[in-house]
Amino acid sequence: RLATKDVSAFIQFKKSTMKLLCLASFLAAASAFAPSRSFIGERATQQVVEPRSHANRRATIVMDGKANAIRDRIKTVKNTKKITMAMKLVAAAKVRRAQDSVLATRPFSETLQSVFGGLIERLGSDSLDLPLLTAREVKTATIVLVTGDRGLCGGYNNFMIKKAEKRIVELQDKGIKVEVISIGKKGTTYFNRYRKDILVATFECGQNPNSEDATAISNTLLNRFLSETTDTVEIGRA
Repeated sequence: RLATKDVSAFIQFKKSTMKLLCLASFLAAASAFAPSRSFIGERATQQVVEPRSHANRRATIVMDGKANAIRDRIKTVKNTKKITMAMKLVAAAKVRRAQDSVLATRPFSETLQSVFGGLIERLGSDSLDLPLLTAREVKTATIVLVTGDRGLCGGYNNFMIKKAEKRIVELQDKGIKVEVISIGKKGTTYFNRYRKDILVATFECGQNPNSEDATAISNTLLNRFLSETTDTVEIGRA
């Protein structure tokens, strides 16, 4: 009986020992897969602490979610801006050459005007029957507006249109009827949109006006003056 008790006690002791060993091995295996405290602390520090260079940076909102598309658009706009600036410089150079050409012909026109004035004074106005020299009361005035075909010559077009509008108001305040003859696309577009009732004729001379264009414009003005449709002609200039 004593031997049997000793054997049963030994077996129970061995079973409890095996359970303890299995539990210890399980705990050791579980601790191998668990993150260490130092790693958790380091990771938390990396998430909380941000560099100083990004402390004041605000979030950037991308509308379509594609940064490359935004960069391409910015690059395209910059290239278009360069092209537009180059076109403006070319247009300004053309305007400058046109102004120089007009100034070069001014001495001839002044001399011709003085010659005609001297002839009229010598002959006397009573013995001449020239309709162009007939003085009459101004009831209708014709304003000739000269603008460009494009909007790349600085503020010239806007300046001329505003100047014509100011003169129209001045004449209408005096009770004078006003009509406009537009030369150039910009002035024609403006008066067709806002003052179509006083626009009587339009001309487009293009980039290289010639004598035929000048003849057509002068014939229109002469016919309206000689037929007494208008009593005075004013040409707007900068």
